[in-house]
Amino acid sequence: MTLKTLLTTTALAGALALTTAQAQAQTLRAESGNPATFNSQLATLMSTLASRDHDLDIQLSTGQNLAMTGVKLGAGRIDMTMIPTELYGYMGEGTRMYGEMGDQAVQAADNLHSLFGFVHGAYHVFTWADSGIESWDDIAGKNVYIGPAASAASTAIEQVIHANTGMRPNEGYRAVTLGWGGSGQAFSDGQVDVLVSGSQIGSASIEQYSLVNPIRFLGMSEEGLASDTWQELMATPGMLPVEITNDTYANTVNEEETITLLAFTMMALVNQSLDEETAYRLTSTVWDNIDEIRDSSPIFDGLTIEEAFIGVDAPLHPGAYRYYQERGVEVPEQLIP
Repeated sequence: MTLKTLLTTTALAGALALTTAQAQAQTLRAESGNPATFNSQLATLMSTLASRDHDLDIQLSTGQNLAMTGVKLGAGRIDMTMIPTELYGYMGEGTRMYGEMGDQAVQAADNLHSLFGFVHGAYHVFTWADSGIESWDDIAGKNVYIGPAASAASTAIEQVIHANTGMRPNEGYRAVTLGWGGSGQAFSDGQVDVLVSGSQIGSASIEQYSLVNPIRFLGMSEEGLASDTWQELMATPGMLPVEITNDTYANTVNEEETITLLAFTMMALVNQSLDEETAYRLTSTVWDNIDEIRDSSPIFDGLTIEEAFIGVDAPLHPGAYRYYQERGVEVPEQLIP
């Protein structure tokens, strides 16, 4: 072998090794919300499975404010997140919690592409059975936890309370806003009279409260369901009603057989600049391993590829679209990139 041939071969081998190392070392930055909830648990599973199957290293940061993760994703500061569907609409309009951001939120929304959607859970509104609160009217003058400040949850819960009572935050009841992590302790310590948890139906964390002391859920009243505010909620993308029975949780005192709650959907999103192959692999990470994901926890029982587009408003990333095409899954026209 001549020196020229040896140098050429060595250079090619070095380039191939570098390319392989780069592929194996591909790192994605992701953010999710409360680590105990559906979106964070699913993101954690995706991180494990993507590393195992596709050599993708997803560096996941949980406990983040989802209203801001979408903006960070659109600005290219992270690579993936999951946010409530309604936040995408507010971002695109530059309204509500994004009203003071100028065009920043609107431009960020333009850069978001979706992988799939899912029903994340429902807003459970409840109190201790011995709190003296038996109906919505009884929350007057009480401390009501409505979620983190300027979040999708607080916006939705303010509307739920208004639909049932006509009251606004701090105009009839005292609205308490703090991170999800501190809300449970505040409720247990008596600093909060009414707690809201955006959890999946049958949540173990809510079950734990009911096992400590009996609890009472505040479900939608007939007047609330007939209100203009509730109709506005139902017209908001990603919002839908869900009924639970009074035995869904172990130790509740509700007399009505069914309790109507506000459910909400979420979307898994990436930046549109993410390369097609990586978006394809992220999508396949979920659906090629769906049986394994479902087996890991009953909270994922409702996650199906047949409902992959529920609550999805952002156009699919071309990589995700290619995956669904190969699987023979019909994609709604408005989501085709």
